[in-house]
Amino acid sequence: MASFKEIHFTPAEFAAIAKIDKSLVPELESSGRLTVTRKKVGNVDRKMISLEDMQAYFRNLRESANGIGAMSAGPQIPIEASDIESVAAATGFVPEAPSHKIQMFYNVKGGTGKSTLTAQYVMRAAMMGYRVLAIDLDGQGHLSVNLDVLDGHERPTIYDVLINDLPLQDAIMSVAPGLDLVPANLGLCNIEIPLNNKARREYRLGEAIKKIENQYDLIVADTNPAASILNGSMLVASNLVNVVCSTNPLSFHGMSLVMSTIDEMQREFQRDLTVKIIPNMYDNREVISQEVLGELRSQFADFCTKTVMNRAADMNEATKRRTTVWDVNPKGVAAQDVNSLTEELTST
Repeated sequence: MASFKEIHFTPAEFAAIAKIDKSLVPELESSGRLTVTRKKVGNVDRKMISLEDMQAYFRNLRESANGIGAMSAGPQIPIEASDIESVAAATGFVPEAPSHKIQMFYNVKGGTGKSTLTAQYVMRAAMMGYRVLAIDLDGQGHLSVNLDVLDGHERPTIYDVLINDLPLQDAIMSVAPGLDLVPANLGLCNIEIPLNNKARREYRLGEAIKKIENQYDLIVADTNPAASILNGSMLVASNLVNVVCSTNPLSFHGMSLVMSTIDEMQREFQRDLTVKIIPNMYDNREVISQEVLGELRSQFADFCTKTVMNRAADMNEATKRRTTVWDVNPKGVAAQDVNSLTEELTST
């Protein structure tokens, strides 16, 4: 079972992610803009593109577009301005940094699929060449498990950062090229009382993040399902709040509470947050799922994402294998939904 960091892509899979015709892959390879290697798959040697080489392609494209020059770990081939225009025209891909650097996935209700979606989002963002930091703020540690970290009980967490003054840098671990994590464990469930006794409690997390934010293009937190002080701290630190709402009546029923909680935090701490509601686990065969989606789009029209995450077995399989849905089924509905959501949330 290959982990996310060991994932490889066929030229056709790379072309789908890069939004180019697969016939252009040999040209990219011959010009040095893309590294293609041979890898044994079963009994056959196939041309494959590693995660790092795909990241290098996107980083070179983005950095050249911004006038920085090629700085990635991959082939150091500058892309001329005319090349950028032709690649952008062919792909429709605009290589820009995420509009909102610090994001959180949030809901006071459990069971909405929040941690699974967060994991898929950060892995997909890393595939696009972004330097990503994931922060697990849920004592259950499901984001950590999704990212194949099974020894979170032995590692420092955000508890050590906020309560014991451990520098955030010392709690960060690498889980894959371009993807770092601050893991969580059950000890994090005990953070509320000691955090409540700290001075400037709601600002401590944001101040810790600020010290390392220049190392990353995107910082994403998975929060615990509660209206907690820790989640309030992350709301103060964030630019974008992604509220995951499964398309069932109970999840929809709690949306008014979630949105009012966010409004109160914005007023109290004078924040101007962008809020997105992500309809999740949608099943178009179920009338109740259709009705809830309709109500979400009616009552929260200004907040709902265009992307709707469909219920798909590939999500559960990816969670079981602790990898991305692209490793499970790159042509499946889940992979396409994660692609669409990632592009939407990084360009919002």
